[in-house]
Amino acid sequence: MTTTDTSANQAASEAELQAADAAVSKAEFITQPEDAAHAGSLWQDSDTIGLDTEFVRERTYFPRPGLIQASDGQSVWLLDAVALPRMESLAALLDDQERVKVLHSVGEDMEVFQILTGTVPDPLFDTQVAAAMLGYPLQLRYEQLVAETLGAELAGGKARSDWCKRPLARDLLTYAAQDVIWLPRLKHHLTEQLDRKGRLAWLLEDCARTVASARSDERPPALLRVKGAGRLNDEALAVLAKLAEWRDATARHRDLPRSFVIRDEHLLQAAEKTAGASPDEAIRALPDPVRRRYRDTLFSLLETQDDKDFCRPAELVQLTGEQREWISKAQKTVRSMAEDLEIDPALIASKRELTKIAHGNSPDWLKGWRGDLLGDSMPGK
Repeated sequence: MTTTDTSANQAASEAELQAADAAVSKAEFITQPEDAAHAGSLWQDSDTIGLDTEFVRERTYFPRPGLIQASDGQSVWLLDAVALPRMESLAALLDDQERVKVLHSVGEDMEVFQILTGTVPDPLFDTQVAAAMLGYPLQLRYEQLVAETLGAELAGGKARSDWCKRPLARDLLTYAAQDVIWLPRLKHHLTEQLDRKGRLAWLLEDCARTVASARSDERPPALLRVKGAGRLNDEALAVLAKLAEWRDATARHRDLPRSFVIRDEHLLQAAEKTAGASPDEAIRALPDPVRRRYRDTLFSLLETQDDKDFCRPAELVQLTGEQREWISKAQKTVRSMAEDLEIDPALIASKRELTKIAHGNSPDWLKGWRGDLLGDSMPGK
């Protein structure tokens, strides 16, 4: 199927479009715990609930929740995350195994749910991933998917608004309600198409993996978040690894973006100078505000640096000629397979994922539908 295959579309009728508009206009803005509890009781009447979050994350490490949207396809509830910092009814819904939670591109939503409820939506149905498995672009926006499959035109462009400011303007509430009203219908439509193509199990596997990842406490090494880290030698990289972990811990503690604590280029500079000189010289090279606030901490970190147990992450190891050749061949295999399936090659395996395999890693997705699909067709290493 391609996105121009209109035979697979199920355009909403005029009556359905009007009903959706009415639900959006009547969306309930919930600010009281008892009203949130009542909404939670109503969610029990449906086996599918569409969800979305609105938040602000410009000057903080953690997202600041502003709004949680929920819809059963007939009604819309807008939960004020500023007035309701803890949402027991939402937590119960997220953990309810009898009700499927439908989102479009979960992304940072998982972190917002964790902050508000301590849990994440399970079982999950991601309509963006589902659409990609049917041949739509990987990063297809929700309003585009709704327009192409259901024929409903939605307004966009307000995601970066200040969702923590009160009162929220009516146009923002309308936008927020539109973001969830069609999710249950989309889930039904996409499920039919995936089942017809034998790909529904693919989606369920990927969504389960997303949930498991969100629940895991494992974080990638902070070192990998520093742009330009790969150019450092092992001695300087060991210093950078320690500094990057300190920056992450400080950013979390102070709830600041990493760059507000210290910028990547200054971390790199300190690591390089420490590897070839004294900690004092490295600290003197830092900007005045950083030096004044963190001098003693940084001096202690740099002075006690011991790199004997440091191991360069595989992601920062330079590829050999043989590895590059293998990746090139693997990409051709993936592209050919994706062409036959009429999906984006990156949905099967991106270059980054293939690079991990070339480095000797065995991603967990190789044990699932992707591994079954690729089988013995991948080039030998």
